[in-house]
Amino acid sequence: MNRDPFEELFGASSKNDAHESAPAPVPARERLAYEQAERVRTSQLPASKRTSPADPGDGSGDRAARAKPWIVVGIVAVLALIASIMILNLARGPQETPQPATDATPTQTPKTTSPAKPKTTNDDDDTSTSQPSGPPTVDVGPTYDMAIGPWNATSQISQRFGPVNFNIPDGVNLVLTSDLLSSFPDSCAAMREGWGATKTDAGYVVRKPATRCAAAPELYDEVWGLTDAWVRTIR
Repeated sequence: MNRDPFEELFGASSKNDAHESAPAPVPARERLAYEQAERVRTSQLPASKRTSPADPGDGSGDRAARAKPWIVVGIVAVLALIASIMILNLARGPQETPQPATDATPTQTPKTTSPAKPKTTNDDDDTSTSQPSGPPTVDVGPTYDMAIGPWNATSQISQRFGPVNFNIPDGVNLVLTSDLLSSFPDSCAAMREGWGATKTDAGYVVRKPATRCAAAPELYDEVWGLTDAWVRTIR
């Protein structure tokens, strides 16, 4: 075969070389069959070997896939906690709202005063000289024997009277005298000898002043209670 004179001088042209070295085109039917066979082969490989181009192949992609559900659960839990706190604060808000302080002064109902009732002598007698309905109850304390010779009787009298003397001027009324009875104030001096006992057909009764001592009502009640306790022991 005769060669081109230019080829003899400069060698074969690059166009011819490229034409001779380029691979022959693959028919479309064969290329499609190859791609199908490659997909079948890839689907039969284990999941760990079918890595995507973005998967580095060290298993980090699987770990990330497994962690995604827990991340979602954690985010949902945090959102639920925040929502519950907000609801609780809204519920407590109206109860804890401080009420404005009020300086309202409580109103007082004006008191109506009735006209003063003038005092009379009878009123003074009711408050200072009126007597209880019965003898007061007093602490008698220790007692000692007291014989009453003219009446042929005995009795038990309280030591709170102190040393006691008596006389029966008319045979019926016994008049006591003692340190306790002498302690009545001068305004009630008549009561110093106004206490004792009276003998009756039914027994013995207390002899006492007709009115209460206004200057010493507590002493009057004490002497009355002690005298009544003594009279009830006369036998």
